[in-house]
Amino acid sequence: MTAAPPVDRAAASRLVASGPSQAAGRWLGPSVDGHAWWLLDRGDAVNQTATGGAVRIDQSTRDGCAILAPVGELNLEAMPALRRVLLKRLAEQPVAVICDLSGLWAMDSSCAAVFTSVANHPSSSWPETNLLVCCAQPAVSAMLERLGMPQFLAMHPTVQDALSQARSRPPYLRAELPLWPSLTAPEVARRFVLATCWQWRLQAADDPADPLARLWGEELVDRAVLVASELVTNAVVHTRGPLRLRLELVAGRLHLAVADVSPRLLGLAADPDAEGGRGLLVVDQLASAWGVQHPPEGGKVIWCVLER
Repeated sequence: MTAAPPVDRAAASRLVASGPSQAAGRWLGPSVDGHAWWLLDRGDAVNQTATGGAVRIDQSTRDGCAILAPVGELNLEAMPALRRVLLKRLAEQPVAVICDLSGLWAMDSSCAAVFTSVANHPSSSWPETNLLVCCAQPAVSAMLERLGMPQFLAMHPTVQDALSQARSRPPYLRAELPLWPSLTAPEVARRFVLATCWQWRLQAADDPADPLARLWGEELVDRAVLVASELVTNAVVHTRGPLRLRLELVAGRLHLAVADVSPRLLGLAADPDAEGGRGLLVVDQLASAWGVQHPPEGGKVIWCVLER
């Protein structure tokens, strides 16, 4: 491992003692008493014996993904620090957090669970976990495989493979929101659709090199928010029972539906100033397809399909 650069010991002691610091992420080097110090993003310092080594966590960003690269030996003393940094990055909700293990030359078997536990932590709120692991050294990779980690979290051979996986989306996603026909229902629906589309990364560019790709994604999200608002508003105005708003992402197409208890359907409004039917006119203009279903239990479901 590359030797640590010389540091000012007095300054290092002051940084460690002072708690949160602007020097986050700096390697403080080995001390004269045989210990090693690494100052983390939150100002926390991990004190490790020289025989156990020290973990340095290099951080970078690429294609909207946070890349963390622990360097050294991961043991029980260093594991809480790595976990804190991983959770902090997940809470920031990038496209993905990629943990590059190429610089991790040894790892205590008791530390393997840090990756799966972080991947299932509430901070990782994407429908598909956005923690990816890659580039493990042969000895570390063999140990993780023996412990069964690939059953819960895939290991990618290169950073580029992990980036490609991060940009891909699951083939099918579904989210549903129950609503009551109140004056606040349309606003609640708009917030729900916007948050869900961002969780599903619909605003992200399929091709980061294409300057128009992100604009198309953002335009799709805007249309989804507007269509949901119009359908829920119609249901609130013309029905008096509970509603359900459903979003589904299938093969790159966004399906949106609103179910209510009334079988009555307003026609399309030819006059934009008409009192009713304007919501369906908006749907007809923005969606690639739309329709109405009458389920056996009664009521109706108005659905539409949005495409980039």
